[in-house]
Amino acid sequence: MDLLVVFAIVLGIVAIFVLAHLRPLSEDEVQVLADRRRTKAIDSYYTFDRREYAVNAEVKKRMAANGSVYNMSEQLFEFPALAAGRLKYKKHEWIIVAFERNKTIDKMWVNKGPDRSQVHFGIGLQNVQQMAVNGGYRSVLVFHNHPNSDPSLYSTRQASDRDKQTAGELADQLSSAGVNLMEFVCERGRHYTYLRSVCDTFLPIEGFREKLRQVNGASRGQNFSLHRERLFG
Repeated sequence: MDLLVVFAIVLGIVAIFVLAHLRPLSEDEVQVLADRRRTKAIDSYYTFDRREYAVNAEVKKRMAANGSVYNMSEQLFEFPALAAGRLKYKKHEWIIVAFERNKTIDKMWVNKGPDRSQVHFGIGLQNVQQMAVNGGYRSVLVFHNHPNSDPSLYSTRQASDRDKQTAGELADQLSSAGVNLMEFVCERGRHYTYLRSVCDTFLPIEGFREKLRQVNGASRGQNFSLHRERLFG
C-alpha cells in the first residue's frame, strides 16, 4: 500500500478520535477520571525510598525487647527503609508500629517476639487505635522482620497467613476510626509491602470530582485533554 494512503488513513483515524472526544465528560467519565487521579495521589503519598539504609548498631542494640514508645521525627518517604535497617540481622522477629501525620513519623512502638517465627503486638491492637486517634495520626505503618540466614537458598519476603489475618483485623479497627494502615515484611534490610488499607475520608473522591467539574466543558481543547487523561492516564 502506498505510504501516502497509509498516512491518510492514520490521519483520518486520528481526526475521528479527536472529533469524538471534544465533548465534555459525562458524569460516569468524571467518576472514572476522579478515581484515577485519587489513586495516583494515594500512590504518590505512600511512595517510599527503596534503597537500603545503614542503621547504627548502637541504635539497634538499644531497642527495648519488652516494648517501648520512642519519639522521633522521620520523613515518611524514608521511614520504611529505616525500619528495615533497624530490623536487619535480628535473630528473633521484632515489630515496629509507626504513627504518621503530615508525612512525618513522630512516634513508634517496638517490641521483640518470642522466637524466629512469630511476633506479637506487645502494645495491643486496641491501644494502636487509641494512640492513632488521640494523636490525630493519618496513618499507622507496621513492620516485622522474617529472619533469613541464607537468602540465596530461600526467601522470607512473603507475609504468612497469620500476618495477613492480624493485618486485616487491625485494618478494620483503624478504618472505622478514619486511619490508614500499611503493613510490611522486612528481610535483611529491605521492606516489602503486603497490605495497604486507605479510608474513604483520606484524599476524598469528592474533591477530585469537584475539580474536574470546574474545568469540564470549559473548552473543546480542555475536554480533549480530560478524555486523553481518562483513556491513557
